[in-house]
Amino acid sequence: MTQKFTQQTKELEEFLELIEEDLENIQRVKKFCQTNNLDVEYIIHGKAETVEESSQNTGINPEEIIKTLIFKTRDNYLAVLCPGDTSVNEEKLENQLGNKVEMANPEEVTENTGYTIGGISPFDLDIQTLIDEEILEQDKVKPAAGSRVIGVKINPKKLKQAIDAEVVDVSR
Repeated sequence: MTQKFTQQTKELEEFLELIEEDLENIQRVKKFCQTNNLDVEYIIHGKAETVEESSQNTGINPEEIIKTLIFKTRDNYLAVLCPGDTSVNEEKLENQLGNKVEMANPEEVTENTGYTIGGISPFDLDIQTLIDEEILEQDKVKPAAGSRVIGVKINPKKLKQAIDAEVVDVSR
């Protein structure tokens, strides 16, 4: 089915700037999905930096939108995937890891993932990745595709397998 969204000139300019900034990461995600023979659908939408904006721009329920959050421990960085309608309970995460954690700052996120805040994709990461068990209850989910204007619709079990994520209970 063909769908469209419209934008004014200023919005289109911003959209094109985002695509230009994120092009390498979008291609990185596309290559990862192709290499791993993943059955995905790319969703192109207006700029979204929050779950609420993403839901409004795509019509996808917040619990089906996946946040990829980057945390740091004393020794390393890790990605935690959680449903968009929740957040990570850091105490649960610390208990799971046996280590103190804190959110990585934007510079650390980019340095350790190559992605920017709002467009962090769980694909092609070189850091430990955890996926909250609630995600696996959905039929389809939408993580970012390396951009604030493109997402990837995928079966959550296939996502878990492709990114070699450990299932945990860390959402609020």
